[in-house]
Amino acid sequence: MDMTREDVAAIAKEIAQQILQEQAPVTNVTYDDMVRAMGVINQQRPIPANPADKGLGMAKFLRAMAAGKADPERAARWAAKTWGGEDHMTKILEASEDSGGGVLVPTQHSTEVIELLRERAVFRSMRPTTVPMPTGSMQIPKLTGGATATYIGESQNIVKTEQTTGMVNLSWKKLAAVVPISNDFLRFETYGADTMIRNDLVASMADREDIAFIRGDGTENTPKGLKSFVPTANIINSNGTVTIASITSEVMQAMLKLRNAHVRMINVGWLWSPRTTLYLKSLRDTNNNFVFKTELDAGTFFGFPYADTTNIPDTLGGGTESEVYLVDFADIVLGESMNLMIDTSSEASYWDGSALQSAYSKDLTLMRVIAEHDLGCRHVESIVLIDTVKWTW
Repeated sequence: MDMTREDVAAIAKEIAQQILQEQAPVTNVTYDDMVRAMGVINQQRPIPANPADKGLGMAKFLRAMAAGKADPERAARWAAKTWGGEDHMTKILEASEDSGGGVLVPTQHSTEVIELLRERAVFRSMRPTTVPMPTGSMQIPKLTGGATATYIGESQNIVKTEQTTGMVNLSWKKLAAVVPISNDFLRFETYGADTMIRNDLVASMADREDIAFIRGDGTENTPKGLKSFVPTANIINSNGTVTIASITSEVMQAMLKLRNAHVRMINVGWLWSPRTTLYLKSLRDTNNNFVFKTELDAGTFFGFPYADTTNIPDTLGGGTESEVYLVDFADIVLGESMNLMIDTSSEASYWDGSALQSAYSKDLTLMRVIAEHDLGCRHVESIVLIDTVKWTW
């Protein structure tokens, strides 16, 4: 149906009448009316927060606590002076002044950082089953064998059968990150400081988590990763002569191992290195058409989502081999305390990877962040590893 300018104007007036809740008819929609209307709309339907802005509440908390030398009262005063008494973070800090020794990060800010880790950490992006583990340990029962039914003849006894059970044991492993913060950011309100602090915190924790959850061996107080859980029967040695046919065969073998083990195939996904992604995208058939690129660009490979990370190396074996994991992440259990522990110091030293650096001499404040979690597997048959992968040019 065609609409005239007058029709559109009449509809706009009717909408404005409803929004502004005027009793008298609206004859002219002015600029002020538009502003008032948009104000009402924004109150009723707030604009969703930009995902990139998540975690900035945590960053503001870190800045305030660093400026207050971990003293909640001093942090609250600094926040009130810097951001004003109406700021959300200022109010939270003021409410925690009487908490005495140590400050617990408010739950919503801990959640913000965990959400960012889910987005930025490759392992978490595959959505393993996450369970709260507030007491430091957890035992999850599992079935290791099912009952067996048999056909019998008339008057024959029914053979006894029963299920067998096992246990998934989780216990906290401590992940710690030290984030050096320039005191210039604390003394002056610098644009982008909160984002920088947030990104440093998330990057340092996410990178180390991925290493542990994918390839961790469970030694030296670290969680066991997928590589340590995968059973020997589920390891496929990749063909040294790489062709489209050999890749397809190995992928099908991996999928068949899951199906033959009666894996539920609820949340199956691939993990591999960036080199693998680019190589698979580059493959062409005899007609010069890309074989896998279209599907990979859509985010899947043989129907299952994938993620790549440099924490799966390309320098294994003879220096050119890598790994490809196919996992039903519904059977991977990530237990975590859901809290972050934070302390601060402007006098301590920190390890930069090669030497100790003095925070005092560099005019820095160190924020130490500790998270506690562990990884378990309900059924190890839900993990398949294609090993000695040479999918490269």
